[in-house]
Amino acid sequence: MNKEELLEKALCCNRCGTCRGVVQDEIPDVAFATQCPCGMTLFGAYEPSGLMYLARGIAQGDLKWNEDLANVLYACTLCGYCDDFCQRGYRHTPAVDILEDLRKRIPEKFKPAKIKKLAKSAVLPKNHKLSTLLNYGISDVTGNKKINTILFADNTILLNTSKLKEIGFILKKRDKKVGCFISDPLPPVSSDLINAGAQKELEKAMTVIDAKIAAHGIKNVIVYNPESLSVLKRFSKSGAEFVSITRICASLLKSKKAKKVKLPSVTYQDPCHLGRYAKEYAAPREVVKKLGLELKEMWRRGPDALCCGAGGGVLQNRPDLAKKFAANRWHEAKATGAKVLITACPFCSANLKQGKPKDIKIIDITTLVAQAYGYPGKEGR
Repeated sequence: MNKEELLEKALCCNRCGTCRGVVQDEIPDVAFATQCPCGMTLFGAYEPSGLMYLARGIAQGDLKWNEDLANVLYACTLCGYCDDFCQRGYRHTPAVDILEDLRKRIPEKFKPAKIKKLAKSAVLPKNHKLSTLLNYGISDVTGNKKINTILFADNTILLNTSKLKEIGFILKKRDKKVGCFISDPLPPVSSDLINAGAQKELEKAMTVIDAKIAAHGIKNVIVYNPESLSVLKRFSKSGAEFVSITRICASLLKSKKAKKVKLPSVTYQDPCHLGRYAKEYAAPREVVKKLGLELKEMWRRGPDALCCGAGGGVLQNRPDLAKKFAANRWHEAKATGAKVLITACPFCSANLKQGKPKDIKIIDITTLVAQAYGYPGKEGR
């Protein structure tokens, strides 16, 4: 968008402050009183309305980029709560579009080195481990046009043999043909490119992805990482349907019975990219129910769930802030009395391991499903 469009969108915000807090009228704990992770710094500039004022100032030319403004911008996890919540009111401020545009606009000299490094995330790593999938009947789609459903491989699984085995085991249980671009993988896009403001790199990668999907007649794409899922759903023009591995697990459990998993009571962390971005709230809870587990929901859940604090590049660039944000979520998780926290996002898992209470275990939802079907291998992390 140009400066006029940025200003027009930023002016939608009337600084009502509603997105600063929470939806519920009664708050059981003062630690639950604020919703925006970076707003928990208790400095107004970091709150959504402050960020919208930043955009307004940049668009009008009243503000000039400097390190202080950069620090404010990159404290945001891009969790999308302010945008989602604003849509429930009478006038919508497209906060996500605005914040992503600011990340494209900021001069390179003010971008933190760790953020700029994220722009290279769509590059395939050497010696990827996708051949592991062949052992589970997942075919190489390259040169094969008889498969219309594939697994998308992003950087959270390309080198992760244990997780690939786990996913391969689950997909084999479906008794449906699934492929993957193994010898010539698709660019492993994720929200890292958006976090870095690398729009050109994202567009280039999506062009390759869409062309290969179309050339092979792919209709369905299964995605493990929610941050890749949200990007593919938002920017692909291929016409293919992008589905979370969690939804695949929920459907599998409905059609093929699995043994009940023996665990104490559990709670669930809604990933922002699976929930608010991809609108998938039901599947994880369907999985938990089918596995016979007792779910103790956190006070903030579903569309109102609290971000774990990892998003927006904060985990990579400001691990101190990410840890602080995670502590707020742990406070709420502990209040449920649950002894297991289930996640459906590798970045939620990684960040919530910071400050994890000793008496609570974190388990990835695909691990639970694989174990329920008798997976004998090492837990994929």
